Amino acid sequence: MRLRLNQRQKSLLMEFKKRAYSFDWDDNILFMPTKIHLDKKVGDGWVPVSVSTEEFREIRNLIGGKYRYGNDDLYYAFKDFRDYDAFIRDTKEALRKKSFGPSFDKFIEALVYGNDFSIITARGNPPKAIKDGIKIIIDTMFSEEQKEEMLSNLYGTSIEQYLNLQDYYPVTSDEFIKQFDTDVSVTNPEVGKMIALKTFVGRVISAVKEMENNPNYKGVSIGFSDDDLGNIESAEKYIEEELKKLYPDVKFLVYDTSDPKNPKKKRIIVKK
Repeated sequence: MRLRLNQRQKSLLMEFKKRAYSFDWDDNILFMPTKIHLDKKVGDGWVPVSVSTEEFREIRNLIGGKYRYGNDDLYYAFKDFRDYDAFIRDTKEALRKKSFGPSFDKFIEALVYGNDFSIITARGNPPKAIKDGIKIIIDTMFSEEQKEEMLSNLYGTSIEQYLNLQDYYPVTSDEFIKQFDTDVSVTNPEVGKMIALKTFVGRVISAVKEMENNPNYKGVSIGFSDDDLGNIESAEKYIEEELKKLYPDVKFLVYDTSDPKNPKKKRIIVKK
């Protein structure tokens, strides 16, 4: 959803287009309590087990052997990753427990400064669930000072308008599949994530082009953070082979947050 802004709002919003960020959600912004429902091979039978996204990342290569999807049904296994209410419930629970991911502080900073952002996640929850989850973060976690600073940086644009201008890409959602006419597997979301990243970068660059003749314009940087090494490697390759050719003047920063204790361990800068 996009809002029609007046010229003053549009020119001011261009200011936060100079720095843009794309964030994965699970284990990156928040450690969500959402579980994946599997069956584990025990003897000649199967025993139901529920695992976190972090645990699933370690054992997903064992699906079809030691593990299978719950009830041998892919959609059943990931049912809580497709539901609006489940996302809101789990976001509130993660915030209550202060289960902050390695990019949580950077995400808060991006919100406070009014930076342009996208959420690119393997989830299948509706995009509205993610936007509403972010509203919960602002409403419950921000101090009054942070809210005032954020509003000041938005120069008269409301928080609701600002959030409506951002991109939410749960790449296995019905909305994403319909928008991009592609069917992304929950077990191999890298393709969908690169489609989303290219779309987001294209939107940011289109907006920034209106600033290029401004003497205060100093270029644009776009960051991508993810906790999954497969997604990180795909992003690095895609930026090098595709996005760098399309946008040689953009500085791309890739953040590997697979090690929560050192989220900038493999920060890669790709530029002309």
